[in-house]
Amino acid sequence: MAARKNNYYLLSLGCSKNTVDSESIAQVLDHNGMRGVGDPNKAEVLIVNTCGFIDAAKQESIDALRELVDSRRKDQMVIAAGCLAQRYGDMLVQEVPGLDGVIGTRRWMDIFDFI
Repeated sequence: MAARKNNYYLLSLGCSKNTVDSESIAQVLDHNGMRGVGDPNKAEVLIVNTCGFIDAAKQESIDALRELVDSRRKDQMVIAAGCLAQRYGDMLVQEVPGLDGVIGTRRWMDIFDFI
């Protein structure tokens, strides 16, 4: 079994509710011994808190996930969270090959199933 990851980068997209949800995700991760970093190149876990309500926000989320998947190192993992992941998780897996995990809203503890 691989060693658990120690730090994360969290990108919050969409509405102000996502900002609050991202703060909740960060609290869960921090409480479990992880540390947030502001640079995706310095993180082991890359998380995008997605938005799924308007087309432009959906596309922004997909683009951000693709960019992280395409540029990540071998030791990094990319997780999609938030409302786009909740509503269209199966579509995200198809649209963004290489995702390591998809978690819905208010399912923050599920992230530990992947990391």
